Amino acid sequence: MKKIQNIITALFIALCFFGCEKDDICAGTTPTTPRLMIEFREKDNPAILKPVTDLKAEATGMTTAVVFNDGLASTDPKRYLTSANKIGLPLKITGGTVEYTLTQNSTNANPAIRNADKITFNYTTKEIYVSRACGYKTNFTLTDSPLQEPSSVDNSRWISNIVVETPNIETENEIHIKIYF
Repeated sequence: MKKIQNIITALFIALCFFGCEKDDICAGTTPTTPRLMIEFREKDNPAILKPVTDLKAEATGMTTAVVFNDGLASTDPKRYLTSANKIGLPLKITGGTVEYTLTQNSTNANPAIRNADKITFNYTTKEIYVSRACGYKTNFTLTDSPLQEPSSVDNSRWISNIVVETPNIETENEIHIKIYF
């Protein structure tokens, strides 16, 4: 009888351990919803990457601009600026369209030097299950060439051409759009 009791106790303890779930922590290296990766190039010599001076990117309907320097305080205006030749812009996972205003020389006191162009991106979304810990990520597919509107101030454009390099946005390791200026 004692032997049966020991077997039942051992089975009970084993079931308790098998019923536990392992700690689910989403690793920082796990791919998440990718941003739209944009590269800026010289319009007269497309082989040359060209940084945009004091670029600010604002999505229509958002209360703040895209954060490029997250190490800075939220009250610091430089938090929302970059002078890089590559940027990543988030797309909305609940819609098929997002409109960004890209402003070149956004901190310049002279309004004739500041120039803002609106670009509309149309896309479809696809949710992909990653894991129990990480949940889902969303991939995007650009459905059209981006639409560009000139500045409402002086009707000019600083962007001369937009080329879709990779319409499927599944990773941030590749360039999706090239902008020539």
